[in-house]
Amino acid sequence: MLLGKTKSIQWRITSILFATLGVTAAVIAIAAAGAAVGFWVWPPQPSSALGVSCGLIGGAIVFFEMAILPRKWFRGKRLGRTRAWMKWHIWMGLICLPIILIHAGFGFGGPLTTTTLVLFLAVTASGIWGLVMQQWLPQKMLAEIPGETVAVQINRLGDYHAIEAARLIDSLVTVPPEAETAEPMITGALAAELVGFRDEAVLPYLRLGNRSNSALAAQAEAEQRFARLRESVPPAARPALDRLEELVSLRRRWDSQARINFWLHNWLLLHLPLSVAMTGLMILHAVRALKYW
Repeated sequence: MLLGKTKSIQWRITSILFATLGVTAAVIAIAAAGAAVGFWVWPPQPSSALGVSCGLIGGAIVFFEMAILPRKWFRGKRLGRTRAWMKWHIWMGLICLPIILIHAGFGFGGPLTTTTLVLFLAVTASGIWGLVMQQWLPQKMLAEIPGETVAVQINRLGDYHAIEAARLIDSLVTVPPEAETAEPMITGALAAELVGFRDEAVLPYLRLGNRSNSALAAQAEAEQRFARLRESVPPAARPALDRLEELVSLRRRWDSQARINFWLHNWLLLHLPLSVAMTGLMILHAVRALKYW
């Protein structure tokens, strides 16, 4: 979003970090240069002309940043392109960091100002972390999960595949009414082993994924168990086991997708509430500052 999608992931992540440091250093250098020619005093103080000006500019940027929330609420309205909003949101957020640091005099004050500044730094850090995740994880998902599906549908599809898996094993250990043979394809101890494998390992894993604590969540373990079963059953039964292993492998890829999807979006669980709390404390800080200014 910040740098486009034409460069490598490593290049984009490195550029994000350098952009953060570069913007911060550039704004501080400009402020220091202004002090050197006598425009204001240095180091800055929150109550000085430079400190107050930076506080007002920083507060305006924060309000602009928070405007992205009502922008999301009114997506159906023509309020500008989402990509443009996000670019402005990211760049203004980076510019706001050194401005607020200058306003604070590069230090902490009382309990209210300290809490507000800590929240601001946490919001900035979580935003940068989220931007890094957005550069890396979507590409990782495309490269490693060819069977990607809609994340909220994973458990529902798992239930559907569990029904198919149960039928596959049933077709090997039971005789359907329309069959011409009197004996199932697999009988005795091997049939009991297949049914146990289905009920204790395959079906729980297909339905619950990693939450089932099934050994099939580990690819190496799953491959070993299916290889041993494939050697034990008649050749005619092996296509059913191949399909069963395919279903398990697909569920394993979906579990990976769920993990990636969590890391792709979980930063918002921190970034958004911290932003709201920080904005509220910023307003309180501004009101209290006006009373004593």
